[in-house]
Amino acid sequence: MGAPPMGGPGAPPMGGPPMGPPGGGPPQMAAQSNLPPPPMKSASPAFPGTGMGAAANNEPPAAFGAAANVPRQTPGVYSSPMDNSSMPGAAMPGMPGMPGQQQQSGQDAYSAQFLKDVDTFNSPAHFVRCSVSRLPNSLSAKQRLSIPLGVVLQPLAPLPPDIEPVPSVNFGVVGTIVRCKQCRTYVNPFVQWEANGRRWNCNLCGFSQLTPDPYYASLDESGKRMDRFQRAELHKGAVEYIAPGEYMVRPPQPPVFMFVIDVSYTSVVTGLLQTVVTSIVEAIQSGKIPGGQRVQVGIITFDTSLHFYNLNSNLSQPQMLVVSDLDDLFLPLPDDILVPLAESEAAIVNLLESLPGTFGETKVNESCLGSAVRGAFMAMKHIGGKLLVFGACIPSVGELALKSTRDNPRLLGTDREVELLRPAGNDGYKELGKELTPAQISVELFLAPQAYMDLASICPLAKFTGGDVHYYPQFNINTCFEKFKSELVHVLTRYMGWEAVMRIRVSRGWKITKFDGHLFIRGQDLLVVPNCHQDQTFAIQIDMEENVTPDPVLYVQSALLYTNSEGERRIRVHTWAAMTTPNFNDIIGSIDVQASAVMMSHQALDQSLKTNQTDGRNKLSSFCQQVVQAGNLCPQSDALQFLPLYIMGMLKSAAFRATNDISADLRTYIWMRLETMSVSQSAAFFNPRLMALHSSPEECRMPNDHGQIQLPEMLNLTSESMTQDGVYLLEDGESMYMWIGRAVDSNFLQAVFGMGSFDQLDVLAAESVVGTRNDPLSEKVGNIIRQVRSERPTPFLQLQIMRQGEPKEAKFFAALIEDRTVGMQSTYTEFLQRMGYRSPQATPPQQGGMPQMPPPGPAGMMGGPGGPPMNRGY
Repeated sequence: MGAPPMGGPGAPPMGGPPMGPPGGGPPQMAAQSNLPPPPMKSASPAFPGTGMGAAANNEPPAAFGAAANVPRQTPGVYSSPMDNSSMPGAAMPGMPGMPGQQQQSGQDAYSAQFLKDVDTFNSPAHFVRCSVSRLPNSLSAKQRLSIPLGVVLQPLAPLPPDIEPVPSVNFGVVGTIVRCKQCRTYVNPFVQWEANGRRWNCNLCGFSQLTPDPYYASLDESGKRMDRFQRAELHKGAVEYIAPGEYMVRPPQPPVFMFVIDVSYTSVVTGLLQTVVTSIVEAIQSGKIPGGQRVQVGIITFDTSLHFYNLNSNLSQPQMLVVSDLDDLFLPLPDDILVPLAESEAAIVNLLESLPGTFGETKVNESCLGSAVRGAFMAMKHIGGKLLVFGACIPSVGELALKSTRDNPRLLGTDREVELLRPAGNDGYKELGKELTPAQISVELFLAPQAYMDLASICPLAKFTGGDVHYYPQFNINTCFEKFKSELVHVLTRYMGWEAVMRIRVSRGWKITKFDGHLFIRGQDLLVVPNCHQDQTFAIQIDMEENVTPDPVLYVQSALLYTNSEGERRIRVHTWAAMTTPNFNDIIGSIDVQASAVMMSHQALDQSLKTNQTDGRNKLSSFCQQVVQAGNLCPQSDALQFLPLYIMGMLKSAAFRATNDISADLRTYIWMRLETMSVSQSAAFFNPRLMALHSSPEECRMPNDHGQIQLPEMLNLTSESMTQDGVYLLEDGESMYMWIGRAVDSNFLQAVFGMGSFDQLDVLAAESVVGTRNDPLSEKVGNIIRQVRSERPTPFLQLQIMRQGEPKEAKFFAALIEDRTVGMQSTYTEFLQRMGYRSPQATPPQQGGMPQMPPPGPAGMMGGPGGPPMNRGY
């Protein structure tokens, strides 16, 4: 059998604008992600404020919600309006069944123009990515498609280099934001104008309505508004509206950070308490916490009791108040638990710096984490905010206590492992999260245990409040300090919004069948996210309505209503459009490989948790078989050649592989991460980057005009890409590994690590000196590592150095997915053959020929025989 097709020499198709430079390196979208978007000052100071009440039954302002007369489907299915009285674009020529139908040439001309408009007006790919950019126009066409249909949204994503900020739009002169009176869609570049601009048709539901007089403008000869390029909302798919008064129901919520810190014996002796304190103090003193004078801070510590602190700036030192009765929690003082940071910074810093000494001799080694969250809830429910919980051991006393005896390593890697990955008992932490969400409280978990902690039971507290989970197993201050500090400071200083709600609408003939991400769904389709931020990613799975012919274009619009840290109510709106088609090859040619992989992973996660992991893996294998079969029919499709590699990467990853070396807590953490990862990070997790450091070109040493470092060429993920005299860097979006071959040049070791030979190399010491020596080669290696980290602002990519022959190198080789690995004893070639791949007969050689096979790795290198070289999919 011939070798499998290995795709073209560029990046995998994404069905939309390119995400990065062709031929190498991941998308550059994260290079500036440590910088918040430029502040957008309100042009109308009459509209400060915010819009979500604290009561559980409060709804968002009526101006944000869907109109009451929009038809709904049964609960659990999220539908778009079904009114067929008016089609959007009713006068568009060339569309089947529409007035003005012309010959095929007219259709082609319209399609070409519309596709040009899509490229110009769609929300950019760093905000919105769909698994395909040409969708099936019928159920029969959809049934032939082998990948899930879905859209991945990162509404507040950091901007790639040289991309202009999202424009602010103020409708103060108009009186209110122009929206469809039926389905509440925001006016956008794709609405249709008629009657010389006096009326407009909603592009999602087709409803025809009058244009408000203050918003009127005449049309040009093509039916477009004369002023469309003077109004951002009419030529930009991503805009941010300054929300007027009807989008607010209470005064602006200030940024609030409540720190709930474990002070048990484990927290003290591992250095977790010291690390937490140092990190918070650094963030405060940096002046980068957004919100300025408005920021409020509170501190609670806990072991088997709760310790509240009076942080009133008039006290000579903070006052501790202990509540030890966990069955009858109460607030020991009505005020001064939450205080303005600007007024009480000295008291807050002094208290934090005193905590390691105060609890330095503790012998208490139990935790009442559940009760601590309840106490923090009582202290901040009147205002809401960010609740950061730091835990070092399993909650064993107080509310929602858990049992360490639940851990059962014998189940790992079996069909019963899923029992350890579901919450224990009555799902108590999820229910607690449901109490916090209406009060606009989001929980961020920083868990650093030495043993089993039952993350499966605790993590719903973060998931259903829009928070994230940060996990540091076997935490030790000497090895984990930099990673922990970097991630905590990032959480405190990134661009974020408060008391947010989001709605996502799709056009007629389509429905949203599922929302993925960390959020709470109120009612049928209102997504509640108490604290939104730049790293937050959501996804929707979409399907066709039954017995409804979809419109010729699918439109998706998301609207995130939030309060920024300056107290301004904003609405971040993203509009995205894609044409439908009956042509299977057009659909296949529009596949976004990485977005499709994300949607597949979400479905496999759902299946794994619902039944068991074998069923989840079978779902991925089924996807792959269908993709390979479609590739047999369409051998020229690059997308169908790249997708199987990503699916094999999923099956071999720690998220899905059937091995007993992944603890239940670690597997839970990985699943939580995958639910909120950006597309580029998910892609790297399943299909890591491998590059050679020892032979990296001189261009990698100095930054270019934009401050970017050119990364070395990406290598195939097989040991055949490696030699024993090489040094290789591997990055998977979570960690970085540097592998050093036994025959490495001693000059490289001396220049980069200050050590003269392979045997003298101390890897722990080496990790701390990389990039710090005054040597051009050391500078180049350090710059490459810094560039990779700049592209992945979170989590912090901790560098682990390993020498050839050490047990630690098993982690490195497990990521070489084109070889046989611990996750699956198949090379990429063998995997494709098992999935049904057929070698095309007499396929003409591609221009330039196939890449040359690298020489086999020297004796002693791990990895089985791989397939032909493949250019990396970025």
